Amino acid sequence: MTALLTLDYVAEKMKEYGTAEQVRSNRIRIRTTPERVSNAIQKALESLGCDRLITISTADNGTTFELFYHLIGPHRTVVSIAIEIPRDQPEVISMSGILSPAGIYERQIHDLFGIMFRGHPGLKKIILNEDWPADEFPLRKDWKKNPDTYYGGIKVERT
Repeated sequence: MTALLTLDYVAEKMKEYGTAEQVRSNRIRIRTTPERVSNAIQKALESLGCDRLITISTADNGTTFELFYHLIGPHRTVVSIAIEIPRDQPEVISMSGILSPAGIYERQIHDLFGIMFRGHPGLKKIILNEDWPADEFPLRKDWKKNPDTYYGGIKVERT
C-alpha cells in the first residue's frame, strides 16, 4: 500500500477506538482513550500498514496532558493516535513492548513532564541532569524555578 490513506478508510478501520479526523492531506488523527491506546496502536500496525513510530509528542494544555503517537508506513500518511491523561494522575501504559523506539521517547516525556509509563523497563533520566530536583518537570505550564535550588549544577539565586 503506497498511496496515501484516506480519512474514510482510516475511520472505518479504527472506528472501535475513536473518531478520526483529517489534519492535513497526509495526516490523520484518531482520538482514543488511555485504556484503548495500546489496542489502537496495534490495530494501526496491523490494519493500516503503519510500520514505524516517528515520535511521541506531548502537550500540556493546563488541565490535561495530551500524548500523540505518530506512526507512518509505506503509504506516507502520518497516523497520529491521540490520548488525554489527567494532570493529577499522569500515568499511561508504556508502548515500548509494541514499539521499541517508544522507550526513548517515554523517558524524555517522563523527564520533562513527569508522566509515568507503566511497564517501562527503565524510566531513568535521559535529558535532565541527575541532580535535577525530583518532582520538578520543566515543560509543565505550572513549573517555576525554586530559589536556592540547583538545576543542572547551577544554583538559582534569590532575587
